[in-house]
Amino acid sequence: MKVWFVAANYPPEANGGTEQVVVALAQALQAEGVEVRVVCGSDVPHDGAASEIAEHDGVVVERFFRKPEEHDRHGFVRPRLLRLIEGRLAGWRPDVVHVHSFAGLGFGVTALAKAIGAPVVTTFHDQWITCARYFRLPRGGVACPTGVDHTACTTCVLDALVSTDAAFVSRGLDERFRLARLELEGVAACTAPSRAAADTVRRCLPLERPIEVVPHGLLRAVPAAHRAAPPLPGERLRVGTFGGLVPEKGVAELVEACCALVGVVDLELHLTGRFYDAAFEGALRARAAAAGLSLVVRGPFTAQDRHPARDLHLAVFPSQCEETYGLVIDEALGHGVPVLCSDRGAFAERAATPGVRATPLTALANALREVVGSADGLAAQRAAIPAQLPTIAASARRHLDLYRSLVQPA
Repeated sequence: MKVWFVAANYPPEANGGTEQVVVALAQALQAEGVEVRVVCGSDVPHDGAASEIAEHDGVVVERFFRKPEEHDRHGFVRPRLLRLIEGRLAGWRPDVVHVHSFAGLGFGVTALAKAIGAPVVTTFHDQWITCARYFRLPRGGVACPTGVDHTACTTCVLDALVSTDAAFVSRGLDERFRLARLELEGVAACTAPSRAAADTVRRCLPLERPIEVVPHGLLRAVPAAHRAAPPLPGERLRVGTFGGLVPEKGVAELVEACCALVGVVDLELHLTGRFYDAAFEGALRARAAAAGLSLVVRGPFTAQDRHPARDLHLAVFPSQCEETYGLVIDEALGHGVPVLCSDRGAFAERAATPGVRATPLTALANALREVVGSADGLAAQRAAIPAQLPTIAASARRHLDLYRSLVQPA
């Protein structure tokens, strides 16, 4: 079977959560005997070359470069890119097209796939389909809509763009939602990694059709030797988070919660990942120093580096975002590290996983105090972590079953 992945971007240019999942799924499918190719967008400006073909971890990837007028503020259908995609589809003729994101390449891929008889599967990895800003973190003093009234979205986008043309933004959002609904009418099957992700799309797009929940699972196997050691009696507790170190991930709230425990619990805070704002990093360092909090800041890490979870006794992910899954939770649990997380979006579902505790962000300090304030409690949470966790291989098998069900016999 030949399956064509459509993505917004792909490594090595982009290495976000969605990109990591798409890479792992492609590899797991190829292990099942599926031939996978990827077409994706790029953040590199078009400079004369329409695309670039390369191989990444055994998968052929064609990356298309966009011209200045091929970005969302100019519309969501990109005819030039669609013509290129149409030619690639006709040449390779995949059995199934799996769209992981319409961002980057824009709408219109579904109709092209149907024209050659290839059914389309789409996965809602994030909330781009319901939110022009991806993460449903409202600005401008509004609340994210919980239904189909998108009036608040205009205010939010206006605030983010620092624009004064409300009518232009409103028309653009209306067109965006219209095109998204039209695109999904032609899709043969939809999946999402969590109930929260699926429910938001159903309510807020809206989408009146089944969305199968297929969790991503652990993307990479963790050798037994890489599991973190439990704290020794009297040892300073190492609490930490890893990933993008941005305000939206609740990093400042985590620093404050740990500062409140100085003198109560002997701990140090580890922050591992990329700071995108030097001023934000400086403010956190200053706050920790003023409170006497031991702070360890490490830079970005790759799959080839020592995983930061190996050096933790507790992983904390206090995200403000309406999370759609939580790969970092799987990574922590895979390394034998219990987790404290916020209750936003799919994180609330993860509280059902042994070893995970979810809390409202406003109660983070108290929850952290309860977890690390008792050695027995932390040990019990660690002991509850399952010996075996679901993996991307299970997701690949389920998607392969889905592909096969959609492909008509010759």
